[in-house]
Amino acid sequence: MKITFSFNSKEYQTLDVSGEYLQIPVLPVRKSGMLQIRFSLPILDFHRYWTPDSRVPSSKIFWTIETTSAAQRNFPFLSFFNIAQQNRASIALNNLIDDCRILARMNQERCTYDLTISVSICEETEEFCLILDCRDQPWTRCLADYRKKLDIPEQNFPAAAWEPVYCTWYAVHAAVTSDWVEKNAAIAAELGFSTLIIDDGWCFEQMKRVSPETITTWYENIGNWEVAPGKFPDFIAHVRRVQKMGLRYLLWVAPFLIGDRSKIYEELKSATDEKYLEGYHLLNVQKRKEAERLLKMIASLLEKYPIDGLKIDFLDQYFPNLEQPRGRATLDFIARLSAAIRNIRSDALIEFRQSYATPGMLPYATQFRAGDVPFDFLDNFQRLAQIRIGLGDRVPVHADPVYWHPQESAVNIARHMIASLAGVPMLSMEMTTLSDLESRIIRNWLQFYRDHLETFKTGTWHVQYQQSAVSYISVRTDEEQIIILNDEKRLEMAMDNTARKHHILNLSPAPLRLPGCTATGPAGEECPAGCIPLGGRGFR
Repeated sequence: MKITFSFNSKEYQTLDVSGEYLQIPVLPVRKSGMLQIRFSLPILDFHRYWTPDSRVPSSKIFWTIETTSAAQRNFPFLSFFNIAQQNRASIALNNLIDDCRILARMNQERCTYDLTISVSICEETEEFCLILDCRDQPWTRCLADYRKKLDIPEQNFPAAAWEPVYCTWYAVHAAVTSDWVEKNAAIAAELGFSTLIIDDGWCFEQMKRVSPETITTWYENIGNWEVAPGKFPDFIAHVRRVQKMGLRYLLWVAPFLIGDRSKIYEELKSATDEKYLEGYHLLNVQKRKEAERLLKMIASLLEKYPIDGLKIDFLDQYFPNLEQPRGRATLDFIARLSAAIRNIRSDALIEFRQSYATPGMLPYATQFRAGDVPFDFLDNFQRLAQIRIGLGDRVPVHADPVYWHPQESAVNIARHMIASLAGVPMLSMEMTTLSDLESRIIRNWLQFYRDHLETFKTGTWHVQYQQSAVSYISVRTDEEQIIILNDEKRLEMAMDNTARKHHILNLSPAPLRLPGCTATGPAGEECPAGCIPLGGRGFR
């Protein structure tokens, strides 16, 4: 295989390489410009591919495949594999910071994918490696091996990051008040939640819900980061009342969003980009003085109020861009913000979201949440798998808040809860109107999570894909294995017989026959032995 390197369109090196696993050093040029790496791969036994922005493996191989990354969004990795999920070629860089594009174009004449990897480098760019992994093994193992090569120190995540979360977002959106929060928080604490997230709506007075009519101006007031006194007249006392219920208290923030009608917009106008659809401007993070002003405003919330941490949203709004790279400046902001928060409160909880739930972000947050999936437990399940294979074991991966129609069936409510157990469970329902059955289902699955928390925290996770879907996710220790089964035909395949105990959670569309098992239903009710019902659990 020939690999050609060029800088600012001028070729400077060509290598002839061979081998099933290659780490090829890419020497820094110590200048700002465009580095490109070109080579071709024969399309032999290629049936699927995956990139970090893919929820699940693709359903086909396309003529053109493109994935972009920078410090704040995704990471540079592309894997081709066959129908049995066996790796055929995984391509990656261990440079997680600089803006990058991996482009693969199908060459039908030569029966190849012609790849061009472009990296917008600068004088600060250090030596990095191109990794070509053609070993015959599951592609997810190639991804795990790649993650280890990144040499990111193992993080010591706080115990609180593993606790179930109640979030206000879907339940009430921006129609949130201290009275509403306290009534719902009391019920959430009684059901088994330990953390409360106050999502968007706490820093402006307008009472509104998300709808097609409101979404186009949703963020127009964002950016001042001051508690709305009409909604929270005595915020400090309110926070302390919630904490006395046994709940940690987090606030939502979005540092890069400056609302068109916010008080701070005129002051920072020259440091923002054009107006976006939802009524906000994006702070230009390269404007260091203005960015520092926003950073201090956000961090100071932990000085002003007795809160326990922050949900930090939209750090991925700077999309990777080779012509206007902002990966390094954005990472600098994120690192300084995380440090400022921890300097104020060393045990603060810091939540990051899907696109920046990446290996490079592990040092800067305490928990990593799936993206927004209201009503969709299967997408929640798949998003959790997507984050897990990228971050590995012993990382607090959080479900997106579980949210269902008030008239949803018991089986589907249980499925929502089961899917969330592929991560740390989170929920956002109006708690004061829950039916007795809904409450029993929530309590049942939260209790199961708590009873097996050590396995969820310290066990070895495995995600099994079949075609373009997640068949099952399992986690095991020497003592037990917990299986969340999405494909009823994969039960035997999923069970690891070296484990002493097995818990099978039935996310699938069919009852599961398992001789000798005890079984319970969606709310934990006893069921006939040997058959795990829809939305139920089996133990053997």
